[in-house]
Amino acid sequence: MDALKKRNIDRGDQSCVFCGDSDESVEHLFSSCNFSSTVWSIVSSWCKIPCIWGFSVKDLLEYHDLSGLKGKKKDIVQGITRIGCWIIWKARNERRFNNKPVKLEEIISEIKSYALFWCNARSKDNDIMRKDWCSFVNM
Repeated sequence: MDALKKRNIDRGDQSCVFCGDSDESVEHLFSSCNFSSTVWSIVSSWCKIPCIWGFSVKDLLEYHDLSGLKGKKKDIVQGITRIGCWIIWKARNERRFNNKPVKLEEIISEIKSYALFWCNARSKDNDIMRKDWCSFVNM
């Protein structure tokens, strides 16, 4: 919404669809919004890693390089972070354009599901079981 506003395109309410506390910008939506911060906190806890956070989208997308993670887990966290951004963006669009309520549990579930699908599609040993994935066992 912030980018549209800068181009003199009025789309009505400029506030964040998740928290309503600030004008919606890319940086706010993915890194400083309380709702998104909660998503990253839950994802971090699930992945058993230090909290994913950043001052910018670039920080989020580079988290895997700065986290101290190695090997397969580093690659998986990179994918999960990118998928998380995509799912947050999808939820934002559903709320903004279809007035669909945003549910934290659904966003977390979607992140886990899409990330499992992505991981199994990219992995040579693509037999990660959902119950292991949801508790992030052996990653």
